[in-house]
Amino acid sequence: MAQALDPFVKESPAPGDFHDSRLPPLLAYWERERGDAELPPVAAIDPTRLTFILGWLMIMEPVDGGADFLYRLYGSNVAAAFGRDLTGCRVGDSFPEVAQFVIAAYQRMLALRRPLLTRHRPPPVIPLDYWERLLLPFAAADGTVTRILVGTIAHGVRKVGRRPLPWPLAKAATG
Repeated sequence: MAQALDPFVKESPAPGDFHDSRLPPLLAYWERERGDAELPPVAAIDPTRLTFILGWLMIMEPVDGGADFLYRLYGSNVAAAFGRDLTGCRVGDSFPEVAQFVIAAYQRMLALRRPLLTRHRPPPVIPLDYWERLLLPFAAADGTVTRILVGTIAHGVRKVGRRPLPWPLAKAATG
């Protein structure tokens, strides 16, 4: 029996909304870099200032006008929890139910141009309780959101023997 995603989405989260203690400092980083502007510039993404969460970061790029999203960076801790590195892959190639929820969340964040907090359970093949993500938009000089910095925390990771997941999952699941 398939496990439900049990999705949660919160617009413009406050520090008390997070389950993981690394996400409030990431939100504060975004707010400092934004200053008085609507959005911080892409150039403000500085890994040397994000060491407290570095292995748990993803950098996403909207593709096809935001119809899908490319993993430009998939943090090492995220990859270890998920079972493979998705750098260079698209969200749309993931488990269909997960891809639908994640793409909708990124699209909502693009429309809002504000931080978005999400939580959801993964499919049973991923041995963890739930993902918690903070989506943070960064803009190009023309104001277009071209990068999304995502703090991605895996809660309740279970250490079990498993093989690397095939990719793309959407095709592996149907054929």
